[in-house]
Amino acid sequence: METTTEHDSDVRKWLTIALAEENLQTFSVTITGTSEKGDGYAGDIIFVFVTGTDKEGKKKEYDLVLKCSKPSVALMENIPVFRQIFVKEAYVYQNVFPVFKEFQVSKGIEKPFDSVPKCYGVYSDGFRYVIVLENLKKLGYDLWPKAKPLTREVINIVIKDYAKFHATSVALEEQHPEKFRNLIEHVAEDVMRSFSEKAGFLNTVKNCVEELHELLRDDVKSDILETWLKLKDQVGFILSEMEPGVDDLKVINHGDCWVNNFLYKFENQEKTSVSKVAILDWQISKFTSPVNDLSYFLFAGISKEDIADMDTILRDYHKYFCEYLRMLDSKVADKYTVEKLFDEWRHYGRYGVLFCILPIKSLYTEKEDLPDMAEAADRGEDISESFQFKLKDKRGFKNRLRPIVEYAVKNNLI
Repeated sequence: METTTEHDSDVRKWLTIALAEENLQTFSVTITGTSEKGDGYAGDIIFVFVTGTDKEGKKKEYDLVLKCSKPSVALMENIPVFRQIFVKEAYVYQNVFPVFKEFQVSKGIEKPFDSVPKCYGVYSDGFRYVIVLENLKKLGYDLWPKAKPLTREVINIVIKDYAKFHATSVALEEQHPEKFRNLIEHVAEDVMRSFSEKAGFLNTVKNCVEELHELLRDDVKSDILETWLKLKDQVGFILSEMEPGVDDLKVINHGDCWVNNFLYKFENQEKTSVSKVAILDWQISKFTSPVNDLSYFLFAGISKEDIADMDTILRDYHKYFCEYLRMLDSKVADKYTVEKLFDEWRHYGRYGVLFCILPIKSLYTEKEDLPDMAEAADRGEDISESFQFKLKDKRGFKNRLRPIVEYAVKNNLI
């Protein structure tokens, strides 16, 4: 494949490999933008427009997103987890999603789970990792306004898609166990456990729990705050040891469910109505409880009004989950009662309570103060310290988290 471009040679090299299946004879590249600080902790984004000609002389055009690992030797060599997360995400795009789709289609599903961007290919040389995806923003997708809680319409769309994804995992394991075992062999590794084993990161998360405790001292009852502070003692367990029991449901999950990892197709300029969602960033997916996805997504984005109706939201998820299981001819739908979901929610829901704090804090922080782990690694610093960023809007942060703290304590999630 011959390229004709005056732009960055690395981008040309990456695309030559990643677009191999497109059978382009020549192509040119225009770099149209890059990510801003805070858009991705573990990698960078490059937006490109590619025009080319295939073997038959047919012209092709692509609006693409290049998701690239940080060009930091220190980060990749000293903290292997940052290599692992790109390898895992590439595997999910190239193996898990195709197998899931093939299975759903074989069951006659007309609208299978497809709420992810198309992956064109992957480049890797052992140091730089690049995943080439379609640019969904060109199709009308965009981020949700960062400091605005999600509407109930959006919550419903996402939990329905999570239900389809989780149900496909369950039915595939049930009906094609060997094929499923091959998939999870590369997904089961818990990269967050590797990262959380660094004492510095555990202390960072504990500090967030304590910081929120102090901010809410004059707004929340003392007995609730006293219970909330006990979450500090559970950080290590939640991040490293909390695993589903033998009789609990396990699925291949998404794992990174905060607001910046979703793009929504808005139906109006006011961004008040959404028709579809695209779920991004599958770097920390693993084989675990579906409640991890549910709790993280809901606590990271839910409004004060909707958190009061959490039981209904969970019942809706259960309904969608069981309906899709039946469409996939799974017998699990008859066994997984809504009472079982609520039992697992009370135990594993603390995952989302804990994980939502840092992402929400970043929404109320100036971009220049957000962490850059590559810069920290290159300076020889403990990268966990880069997460000790300064909170800009304390009022917005505590008002967003207050109903979550109260809900978690009152519903025995701590």
